[in-house]
Amino acid sequence: MNESSHHVVVVGAGFGGLEFTRALDGAPVRITMIDRRNHHLFQPLLYQVATTALATSEVAWPIRHLLRKR
Repeated sequence: MNESSHHVVVVGAGFGGLEFTRALDGAPVRITMIDRRNHHLFQPLLYQVATTALATSEVAWPIRHLLRKR
């Protein structure tokens, strides 16, 4: 990547931020993602964690893991 390539800053690692970043996969841009947490939490399944039907690791994933290829 050279000095004249574009730099995209994505604010938020929610559903929109993650999908936007994935849509840019393969594009010749540098991407920086900013979020106040270092993990993505799938909130619709939190009740299953509270009832021990799911483990925390099944509803929360490190952002670095989700965007490993990028």
